[in-house]
Amino acid sequence: MLVTGAAGGVGTAMVQVAAASGAHVVASVRRTELHGRVKELAPAGSTVEAVVPGQEGGRAPYDVVVELVGGEECLRRVELLRARGKILVVGVQGGTMAPLRMFDLMLARAQLIGTTIRGRTQAEKTLLAATVRTSVVPLLAERRLRVPVDSAFPLDSYSDAYARLAGPGKFGKVVMQF
Repeated sequence: MLVTGAAGGVGTAMVQVAAASGAHVVASVRRTELHGRVKELAPAGSTVEAVVPGQEGGRAPYDVVVELVGGEECLRRVELLRARGKILVVGVQGGTMAPLRMFDLMLARAQLIGTTIRGRTQAEKTLLAATVRTSVVPLLAERRLRVPVDSAFPLDSYSDAYARLAGPGKFGKVVMQF
């Protein structure tokens, strides 16, 4: 599995859950100074590799690409998929438009899946919460997963928190505190 934007809040969670589930994880992180920290996310008995964007092809083919960045280049990763692989588009902070060579998608017999929690029904959100409760929360309780916090801000400093969220070089979650 390839996870792009793997140093962010969702990325650090995705890397850990995938590795704990037995996936061989390649984490794409632009800032090389964060590579060591991303590798350390690997739960006991697993490994996580870290690469910069553009070096992802050296570890291909992938069964799954989790796209957390978006942008114009993201759908070129179809070329990195194994036959019948999947690209899961979860984030688009790097841009909401991307050209797709549809023939590459067809040749790979691949799936392109977009998802978000926002657009789900209450019933879907309830099912998702139950799945997280039974599959992920026990891993947190066993300390096999952790939640890295990049920075914390008081509620009245929300503009600073959002500036940090939009800025480069984060590792983990940006949190607002009461």
